[in-house]
Amino acid sequence: MLKPHHETAALMEGPDAFGGGAENPASPSHLLHFEPLAAGDAGLDVPCDPQGRVGLDGLGAQLRNDYFFARTLIGRLFAAPTVRSVAGA
Repeated sequence: MLKPHHETAALMEGPDAFGGGAENPASPSHLLHFEPLAAGDAGLDVPCDPQGRVGLDGLGAQLRNDYFFARTLIGRLFAAPTVRSVAGA
């Protein structure tokens, strides 16, 4: 099942999550947020660039699977994702 959204950013792996090396995957500046449609369900935050592009190669296996799951269920379990700036980034 999906991890609570506040824990997912720590699941990043690899030094080059976004292909250019400019982003620090351990402390992303933006998160792609999938808000659950049902109250009480967990949302999902996935590190992304300011345009909402996700570096799949930099995600751990579980977070990558959760990301694909959430994308597939937009409109059923999740609202359309939004890009959020990370405080202090």
